[in-house]
Amino acid sequence: MNRIKLKDVLPYCLMIPAISIGTLTMILYGVTSNIWLQNILIWIITSLLGCVFIAKRNKSYLSKNNFLFHIFMAIFIILLLMVPFLFNGLNGVHRWVAFGPIRFYIASIFLPLLIISLWNLLLTQRIYFVLALTSIALLILLFHPDASQASAFAIATVVILCGKIPNKLLKIFYLVFIAIAIILAWIFLDSLTPVPYVEQIVFLVADRGSVWLISGVLSLILLLLPFFLFNKNTLSISLGVYFVVTILATFIGNFPVPVMGYGTSPIIGYSIAVTLLTIKQRQ
Repeated sequence: MNRIKLKDVLPYCLMIPAISIGTLTMILYGVTSNIWLQNILIWIITSLLGCVFIAKRNKSYLSKNNFLFHIFMAIFIILLLMVPFLFNGLNGVHRWVAFGPIRFYIASIFLPLLIISLWNLLLTQRIYFVLALTSIALLILLFHPDASQASAFAIATVVILCGKIPNKLLKIFYLVFIAIAIILAWIFLDSLTPVPYVEQIVFLVADRGSVWLISGVLSLILLLLPFFLFNKNTLSISLGVYFVVTILATFIGNFPVPVMGYGTSPIIGYSIAVTLLTIKQRQ
């Protein structure tokens, strides 16, 4: 097992301000402890597991030579995106997998991992596999429906795919497909009533005053540093774009605020992304 360095732990620590501000806001607004404690506990668990995984430095996942492994992972994740349709949705919305009282926001957990899988497939020069898998995943998200995740995933894949598509006509077709998918995602929004401490946590923070609002916005910006400052490659930028869009979407629609709002799934997805990027950087 390899030694864990401070820079390996830093991405997990960058979640602390957003989690802390969100937790304090929930407490001040009377949200019960069994809600906000979940964010803290899942952060501790995912951070510890991430450090263990980094220490083991499992290179097999990030190896560009293992095509069968990468294609299996991508297909498996796409199948997981279909699992919510097996559960009772809320007013026709199928985004969650329920285990008793706990519900997991499936796209928020696995889309960062899918982006990494697609990138690994691109390294094996399987561009048409990646295009097909990306299109299938995006169509599934449209049926969830989930404008935030669909938009974030679509734009993130443009970052990794645009420079790899050899045919100009195919590139134009793909970009048009992406644009149409995003437009459709925002036209057919769900009608679910937002939960204040999930989708509107930023506005609850703003109600506490300008200092709280500035601190809250800065805490969300901190979440982006591992993708744009600590790592400088196409994959990290793609993941960074994914998280930028998911954050921005919360200001214009009723979507969960990553890490700050109540919800363990975005914390798991974020932890997966920074863990695998750290392993890649240490190779």
